[in-house]
Amino acid sequence: MAEEPARTSSEVESTPVRRETLRMRAVLLGLVMVCVIVGMTQTLSIRYNSADVAGSAPPSVPTAFLLLYVLLLAPILNRLGKRVGLSRGEILIIYSMMIVAGPIAHLYAVAYLLPHTVAPLYFDKQEPSWSLFQPVLPAWLGPNSAKAVEDFFHGTHGIVPWRAWMLPILAWSSLLIALFWVMLCINVLIRRQWVESERLAFPLAAIPLALAHDEQESYLKDPLQLIHRPLFWGGIAFVILVQSPSHVHRFFPFIPDLPTQDLTLLDASLMSVPWRGAGRIEFDLLFWLIGIVYLLPTEIALSCWVFFFVGLLENVFAMMIGTSGEAPDVYSNEFPALYSQGAGAAFALTGIVIYTARGHLKRVFESVFKRTSHGNGGPQIPSSNDPMSYRTALLGAVGGFLFILAWCRLGGMRWWVAALLFGLTLCYFFIFTRIRAEAGLGMGVILWPKMMDEVMVTLVGAKNLTLSDLTMMESLRWLYFGPAIGSVMACQLEGLKLADAGGLRGRRVGAALALAATVTVPLAITWTLQTFYNTGFESLHIAHRSTSMVGTQIHHAYVIIVEQHDSPTGPQWGGILAMGVGGLVTVALSVLRTQASWFPLHPIGYLAANAWGMQINWASFFLGWLIKVVVTRYGGLRIYNRLLPFFLGLLVGDAVNSALWGLIAWATGTER
Repeated sequence: MAEEPARTSSEVESTPVRRETLRMRAVLLGLVMVCVIVGMTQTLSIRYNSADVAGSAPPSVPTAFLLLYVLLLAPILNRLGKRVGLSRGEILIIYSMMIVAGPIAHLYAVAYLLPHTVAPLYFDKQEPSWSLFQPVLPAWLGPNSAKAVEDFFHGTHGIVPWRAWMLPILAWSSLLIALFWVMLCINVLIRRQWVESERLAFPLAAIPLALAHDEQESYLKDPLQLIHRPLFWGGIAFVILVQSPSHVHRFFPFIPDLPTQDLTLLDASLMSVPWRGAGRIEFDLLFWLIGIVYLLPTEIALSCWVFFFVGLLENVFAMMIGTSGEAPDVYSNEFPALYSQGAGAAFALTGIVIYTARGHLKRVFESVFKRTSHGNGGPQIPSSNDPMSYRTALLGAVGGFLFILAWCRLGGMRWWVAALLFGLTLCYFFIFTRIRAEAGLGMGVILWPKMMDEVMVTLVGAKNLTLSDLTMMESLRWLYFGPAIGSVMACQLEGLKLADAGGLRGRRVGAALALAATVTVPLAITWTLQTFYNTGFESLHIAHRSTSMVGTQIHHAYVIIVEQHDSPTGPQWGGILAMGVGGLVTVALSVLRTQASWFPLHPIGYLAANAWGMQINWASFFLGWLIKVVVTRYGGLRIYNRLLPFFLGLLVGDAVNSALWGLIAWATGTER
């Protein structure tokens, strides 16, 4: 079957690219746009809950801004002079800085961190059992003033007690900046292997690469030239027309809604045992995801929905052999322990990816420690075109990781617990960065299979963790629970890929991405504090326990401490066995794909199906897979390429539609 999963990205790479030096104006403009992204996140996401600004994949507002610049501003600037308008590389680095900033300022990142920090100081009167961990809770994690905590939840019309927050801001900012630095260093160490040797597709990079073409220079022309393709605009119009009735219905209820999400396809919970184990099967039509799936190899798309239904059958079988009459929770360690399987798959896939890159990593270490080259087979010494030297990257990753461990130790967590917690967390971040680069499945498509505190308790056992270990681990739950923090690493790598394709290389590229994260962290924290103290956290939608993940988890995390301390368990062998099974299945799928080119299933699909999100996304994977199979089988590569602009239009259309209705909600003062 003929396929071309990410034509835009690969074709741009194959054309000669003129190298240029990153000018300071692009970095400054990038920082301005970082501030814009943080500000729009405060308004559209946190205050009005009307749009995901830049944390989704693809990112809504950066994509919309890029389209507007190409259509409206670029023609005017280019007429004023060749050096007035932005070059392709400058456009792409500004876009990259925006997508790095987006997840940091996201609803599930800094806006999750802050209420999570003050929750144990606010709910302690409602939860007397929380007095258990109050003595070991580090005082520098949150404000010590009771009034500052009360005002955080109730609001002061914007008056922030900055003195009470100064130490927590410094503490959390230092942790996040160190973590993002470690991520960037790891990306530099692996970039050549993934971008230049394996030539991963980077499907999400297809949109900015296709939009930011340069008509003045033929060697930078994008073969698709999206803005000149009617099918591209047809895809944008289709998404807006189909999704607009639901938005209009919010303002004018008499206009019929056109629901495309959260539809019940089958409610097996009403059926008899064992079929009740399948639960509720919902149908969600996500046009942007269908656009991504059209770019994917068919075996990944096929595997996602096939393994999702395999998981449902496992639940049915669990009810058949069980006695409770209810299917086990996906997060539990009872058979089939689906998310434990997913965690095992993630760790196994990490090992496979590192093993595949062993030759490259060997040359990296040789270039760091020997510092000499011995021909083509000798140590690989990076040139000045790399974002940083391998020596700096390796020492930076180690130094940053040691800083994180020291930070946790200062909070009372033992060294080995902190090392295991953040080592496994970085494994998650690493493999999901790889998955986004290879398959375009980023934040909003798949999330972590099993939360890291659950992985730790499963592997180590709560009996072997002290109260300080448990308290610090749950104080950090915001960091590894939502997908936002981890997706920063994937956005950094995508930024390096975009800069390279745009003709930008060198230390300034790495510095620009590092600067974007470093500026965003304190800016997002202080701006979000201003938002919460202005309106009061409890008045916002994210505080609602019944409808918001943040509102639920800032309370639940500390309940876990008490439960684990009062009823401690040792290593949970059911979960460990499920992780082992997940790892073995992943290895088997990888071997089969290596030995038999016809084998139709992919380990990424197995991991994605055993992680949160596939219950929502399976239908879009199925439809995208079906469309691509029909197109390639009966139309061949020629028809596939002709239709590609339409599916890229679905991606851009969803981003534009989200940004448009978010702005309308802000202008009218309407929450979603």
